[in-house]
Amino acid sequence: MQQQRTIRAATAALAGATTFAGALVGTIALSLARQVVTLPSKAREPVRVVEIRPDSDGDGTRGTVVLERTVESHALGEFTMLWRQGAGRARLLERLEATDRTVTRRYGDVLGADFAGVRSVRLASAPQLGIEDLGLPWSEVAIPGEGGELPGWFIPAAGESSDWCIHIHGRGATLTEPLRTVPLVAERGWHSLVMRYRNDPGAPAGHHGKTGLGLTEWRDVDAALEWAKSRGARRVVLVGWSMGGAIAVQAALRSVHADLVVGLMLESPALDWNETLIWQAGQLNVPPSIAKLGIRLLGSPLARSVLGAEEPLDLAELDVVARAAELRWPTLVLASTGDTVVPVSGSQRLAKARPDLVTYEEFTRARHTRLWNTDPERWEAAVGKWFDRLSEPGKS
Repeated sequence: MQQQRTIRAATAALAGATTFAGALVGTIALSLARQVVTLPSKAREPVRVVEIRPDSDGDGTRGTVVLERTVESHALGEFTMLWRQGAGRARLLERLEATDRTVTRRYGDVLGADFAGVRSVRLASAPQLGIEDLGLPWSEVAIPGEGGELPGWFIPAAGESSDWCIHIHGRGATLTEPLRTVPLVAERGWHSLVMRYRNDPGAPAGHHGKTGLGLTEWRDVDAALEWAKSRGARRVVLVGWSMGGAIAVQAALRSVHADLVVGLMLESPALDWNETLIWQAGQLNVPPSIAKLGIRLLGSPLARSVLGAEEPLDLAELDVVARAAELRWPTLVLASTGDTVVPVSGSQRLAKARPDLVTYEEFTRARHTRLWNTDPERWEAAVGKWFDRLSEPGKS
């Protein structure tokens, strides 16, 4: 009898532990799914400022800054440093010194909120502090979208042209992110439209402010294509960065104005969200099995009621590699084996699947969307050559 009671107690304890473990797994998976569709209300400023040393002979707009050493603060190249939710910004210049814990760099061109006393910053990949840095004519525009007006910048090329580029930034990125491409295409006669889309600052909110990973945002690019067409666009290249790459491909596949599209340029693109989300969960030491459960939640009817998404997210629709046969546009893909946000394997597989359409440029040391920063000469040569070919008769 005592043995039976012991067995029953052990069985009950095991059942309780199993129930708890199952609930814990479900909670983690639900939390991951919510993080995927929920955009932060404030941009994170994750890099700690250790010390600020303004130049003694300057006006406070330049000097040396000591930052906590992170993947971003230690990266090669020039960046934009932002603080107080973008109220202040400065150019982050060359790396002077690095220890196990800190990185010392030059900074310059401080704008906006005072840099003195700042304790943490965010690093944006674009070296331009704003559209004015290009030194090109530009104007602010408003594109009629299904939820309201979408702000953007229009940068015309010199002379008459019906060739346009529509530039689409990545998730949570600044509007300056795509500006590295603009001077290259402008000198080749392509007008540029750098656009915001739903849930961006100053743009209409999407459904409950949730992202669709490209499955809803493409409709804003569709509106931009219609707007560009009404202003004389006849040939359009969609230029997408990170998640903007997913948005660009969805727009090309779905838009009623897809006949305008003559090419895709994809920088550090998210081409396979299943793979990307499992990869990102792994960076947080979350097992693939739990990540896959979170992914199933994204595509289930619970996406509406529990996650607040506009619709269940069919990640198969976003798998550009699996849908490679549907592509019909010359495509430039730039990616890096050093990317710690989006795995490079998706870009590699797309290049292998469609060598007839895809021009693939692989970098090694560059972090996510920081290919130009690491090797600007190579990046500009690759982009320029591809646009030159696209401009040749019969190439589009």
